[in-house]
Amino acid sequence: MSPDDVSVRTDLRAVLAALRELDPLERAVFQLCAVDGLDYPAIAERLGIGVAEVEQSLASALLAIDRRLDDASRARNPVDSGARRRTNRLHRLMRWLGSP
Repeated sequence: MSPDDVSVRTDLRAVLAALRELDPLERAVFQLCAVDGLDYPAIAERLGIGVAEVEQSLASALLAIDRRLDDASRARNPVDSGARRRTNRLHRLMRWLGSP
């Protein structure tokens, strides 16, 4: 197994752990956006909340996932702070989710 494979598996475990730890609203918003591909107004309507709450819940979910990924990265390389990589990862996540 290559170091890249180990890194991807570690990151996937970190994401899954973060998703398990999200509160139910954050998890639902993340799933509806990331998995089901719904936009913010559709998510808000489905969950009976405002668009601002959808945005806040999704941001909280992404930050929790990012913290877990950062912890996993630090475990692989404790010397590297990973600040630049973390910022890039958050930007990629936001683009992937199609945030406005």
